[in-house]
Amino acid sequence: MRYFAYGVHMDPRAMAEACPGAPAGKVGRLDGYRLGFTVYSERWEGGAANIEADPDAHVWGVVWEVPEECIRALDTYEGHPTFYRQEDVTVATGDRTVDCVTYRVAHQTGFVRPSDAYVNVLRAAMRQQGLPPEALDILEAAARPPGPRIRS
Repeated sequence: MRYFAYGVHMDPRAMAEACPGAPAGKVGRLDGYRLGFTVYSERWEGGAANIEADPDAHVWGVVWEVPEECIRALDTYEGHPTFYRQEDVTVATGDRTVDCVTYRVAHQTGFVRPSDAYVNVLRAAMRQQGLPPEALDILEAAARPPGPRIRS
């Protein structure tokens, strides 16, 4: 089974805790969604990553090949189906596409600013996994959107 991670589980250490023995992940691109921070995480004391449907956008992440019992562990970690819900998606990895399971927030609340610690974990995981520089740009834009302009 394949799992598409766009949040903390891009980090190999976090995946090792959730799914011991999971082989190295591959860079993946999910089209038709955008990255957002639309739910508060007590664990991270700020917004947590989410994907929202958007036909003009895409999200970078990591595709992990995992056994079924790992998905059950991820269900527990993600609070499926109450906090995040499992969803089937198709992700591009190199020159092919693969079917994956991922998680989306069940009840969105609008933008919730993520903590610096959380954003730093995502940045480090993206770099470690070899995601393209554009992935970092997308993260920055989603995590720190520009404020409203003040007219003079």
